[in-house]
Amino acid sequence: MNIILLVSLIFTGGAGDTLDLNTCYEIADVNYPVKKQSGLYSEMAEKKIDNIGINYLPKITLKGQATYQSDVTRLDIENPFFKVPEVGKDMYKLTVDVNQLIYDGGSTSALKNIERSQLLVEKQKVEVELFTLKQRINDLYFNILILQEKVKSNLLLQEDIKNKMKEIESKIRNGLIPAGNIYILEAQLLQVEQELISIETDKEGAISMLSELLGEDISSDNYFRIPDALITESGYTDINRPEYKLFDLQKDHYKNYSTLADIKNMPRVSVFGQGGYGKPGLNMLDDKFKLFGLIGLSVQWSPFDWNSSGLDKQIYEINQNIIETQKETFDKNLRVSLEKYYSDIKKYEDIIIKDDEIISKRKDIVTLTSSQLDNGTITATTYLTELTNLNQSELMKQIHRLQLLHSKINLITVKGK
Repeated sequence: MNIILLVSLIFTGGAGDTLDLNTCYEIADVNYPVKKQSGLYSEMAEKKIDNIGINYLPKITLKGQATYQSDVTRLDIENPFFKVPEVGKDMYKLTVDVNQLIYDGGSTSALKNIERSQLLVEKQKVEVELFTLKQRINDLYFNILILQEKVKSNLLLQEDIKNKMKEIESKIRNGLIPAGNIYILEAQLLQVEQELISIETDKEGAISMLSELLGEDISSDNYFRIPDALITESGYTDINRPEYKLFDLQKDHYKNYSTLADIKNMPRVSVFGQGGYGKPGLNMLDDKFKLFGLIGLSVQWSPFDWNSSGLDKQIYEINQNIIETQKETFDKNLRVSLEKYYSDIKKYEDIIIKDDEIISKRKDIVTLTSSQLDNGTITATTYLTELTNLNQSELMKQIHRLQLLHSKINLITVKGK
């Protein structure tokens, strides 16, 4: 099933109204605007490489020139048998020059490699940005999950209050317990409904933010599935962050520049030709308009550049060292993040154990106060306090479970999974 069909099924309800975290990743990867940059970078690099390749195409130049000079070369010879030719002071020339590069020491190839490595760097930067998007999706998604659990908790509390109202209505009519108890329950029921309105509004706001991030409309009626998070205690191993690949590509990019520095002073060999029409032609003593032409071989070489290439290479090596320090800094910050999530996981695992103990005690208290309310020995206020405490304890356990899962998902994300 392709991603377009998958998205269609999710958001039109064709296959149900459930959304999961992995699908959010996939949608964002398709729709996030920065994704388009990869294609644009490829197109730009292709044009740059084509432009560099023009170096090996013939260079054709048209030239025209007309001059008048104050003096010309002349021969001061007097001979009675022939007249020494004289060159006119006005001269005209129209030429076509053709220059064909034969050998440039590998400079053109090196420049193409630089553009290719630059393309890989830019495309990997896009992958890094798309990867960092996962963390934002995680935070929004789990915020929605917590709000979803709060809705469930309040609906359960609402149902418990309604059931208790039904239980005590007949006892109030029979005068076994004061009528004021029903008013207390009704007021609490209104308060729960008010809280539900607030939570639903917050949930819709969070869903709107996620919709904007993903570039897809998400219905507030969708159920957000709690993801699985299976982690192994691999510590600082098994890390596959796209930033590491970016660092390596950047270092390779500067290596290509170093290669160019090595060969930029290599000899350049070209063949050239010139054809033209002018006065005089190639024979300077023939002061007439003539067609002329020439062909030749050109060699250019600068064997000494006063260590300019060496300095360039040193600069590129320094850039590689800078990237290495950036990699070390990233690695250190990554370890700090991993430590935080490992610590959070341990914390929430311990807290959930205590949640179970608290809930067990709260259930016993609610059972006792419920019986006391039925017998008229306590007011509904006391019962509602304990019922609310139990509801909050159960809600906090669910929130702690989601926070534990969030930490595990973030740990997996930080590792680049």
